[in-house]
Amino acid sequence: MKIWLVFLIAVFLVFVIGALAISAQAGDEDISELGEKVSEYVGDFVSKRGIESQDIKEIRQVDFDSLPKDVNIENVGDTNLAIYEINYSENNKDKQVYIVTYSVEQLRSQGDLIVAQDRRNFLDFGHPGVMSETGFLETATGVETSEAKGYVMVRDGSITAVSTNLEVIQSNPGQIEVIVLKNGEPINFGNTLSTDSIGIKKDYDVQSKEIVSFQAGDVISVVAKKIGEVSWRDVITIVEITTVN
Repeated sequence: MKIWLVFLIAVFLVFVIGALAISAQAGDEDISELGEKVSEYVGDFVSKRGIESQDIKEIRQVDFDSLPKDVNIENVGDTNLAIYEINYSENNKDKQVYIVTYSVEQLRSQGDLIVAQDRRNFLDFGHPGVMSETGFLETATGVETSEAKGYVMVRDGSITAVSTNLEVIQSNPGQIEVIVLKNGEPINFGNTLSTDSIGIKKDYDVQSKEIVSFQAGDVISVVAKKIGEVSWRDVITIVEITTVN
């Protein structure tokens, strides 16, 4: 008997295998009676292992306490895990494949079935001309931001990255600070670019989520602050926000 133990981590696979288990528990279902996406997944999964999808006879969940002697998972905890047995035919001989994955049924019973996934979006700021004084950057629509004007957040989330590219055209010892504001207040997270020499400058910074958080309705704007007698132009700034839905 050929046994393969495969950990399938992708969320899509969790739902696919869960669908297979539910279908099998309802009865010995023919693979063609499963959903289209499930059928496509099964066909692709088993074909890579030399099993023709039409040869699959049955898919069922296996009790951890009733594992075949061939299957040894002593080092694998059974929390939120399930083993699925796929019975198929090859050269007129009955064979089996075992898949170890997350159990949809156990996750559902714990209320953890819906897995939250982070979403990242980018707020575009900039200034197309010359700047020689501290000033607010514009949005992607060309509207200059301020302490009250900016992008209004539609979901709760965090600011997780800031990057800036600009050109220094008058150099002096000093720097340009690109400061992100939330509701007109600095969040102590941004970029710092040296002005010691003329030319293109860039900086980027990242941080973990929930360090600088915001709520739906908060306004995000950006100001470029100069330190020293310097001039610059063509500011391009991106603010990355991370939300959970």
